[in-house]
Amino acid sequence: MSELRADSLSPLDAATLWPQLSRLDTEVVATRSGERLLVTSGMAATGLSNLPRATRTSVLGLRRGLRYRGVIVVRELAGGATWEVVSLRLARDMDREAVRCLVSCAAEEMVKRGGRRITMRYAEGSPHEDEIIAGGLRPYVQETLYALPLIPGPLPASFRPIARPDRAALFRLYNKAVPASIRQQEALTQQEWRAIHGSYDPTKEWVHDAPTGLVAWIGAGTREVRILTDTADSEILGDMLQLVESHPTGAATLVIAEYQPELARAAEERGYALMGTRLVSARRMAILNSLKEAVPAGITDTVALPQ
Repeated sequence: MSELRADSLSPLDAATLWPQLSRLDTEVVATRSGERLLVTSGMAATGLSNLPRATRTSVLGLRRGLRYRGVIVVRELAGGATWEVVSLRLARDMDREAVRCLVSCAAEEMVKRGGRRITMRYAEGSPHEDEIIAGGLRPYVQETLYALPLIPGPLPASFRPIARPDRAALFRLYNKAVPASIRQQEALTQQEWRAIHGSYDPTKEWVHDAPTGLVAWIGAGTREVRILTDTADSEILGDMLQLVESHPTGAATLVIAEYQPELARAAEERGYALMGTRLVSARRMAILNSLKEAVPAGITDTVALPQ
């Protein structure tokens, strides 16, 4: 039996894939952005040029005859070095070979497009976890999801909207707040941090100032809210949660990483309902640089060696 291979789909192929999604009803990873990127790929096939700039996307499909056995959608994050799996769908409830093939082939395709790292989020305890790991990705941090209550109230004055000069300070906050073992897997450079920040898809952001720099950041997207802080001050933690509760961002989920136990405790004390946990996994690819041919050194002067 030949080794399975997933093929990269053209925009036209992606457009024809859209009507078949009902057959691919087993969702390993399924975000709204995954379906939206499929639609964007289909629109690109029409040749429309007046569309806003679309996210660079790669769609790979594993065929079974004329139908698809599984598909995976990967998007480029800010900076271009990191790509994120936003959708992985299967035609069968369990298809270990398809999951392993799609994940590994997506990583290979990402390298061809200049990427160096691929990330993926999936539910903890997923029946597909072993095959995701076999495809090359390794989990490195756990995220806990809480239902976000909407409680009208005043916005805390201690936070302000983020400004462009805060970007470098935000990277410094990330380095202080996130353990080194996770930063080694996630973002060692500011370019890699741009990709992580972009994966959060924040539409609104706030920061909390201190004499030593930023001590807290809140990023609210259309689906999730994230918080980054290096302080355990109960008053600041309370202000952060009050802001996300009272501001109508449209998001319904608060994501708290495992290295933020004080924040998780504060959320639970305020009655946030636990929705579940998920794992963040990644694979870092090697950069292959071919060696130049050896050439003569071109030494013209000689020096006598000491006897």
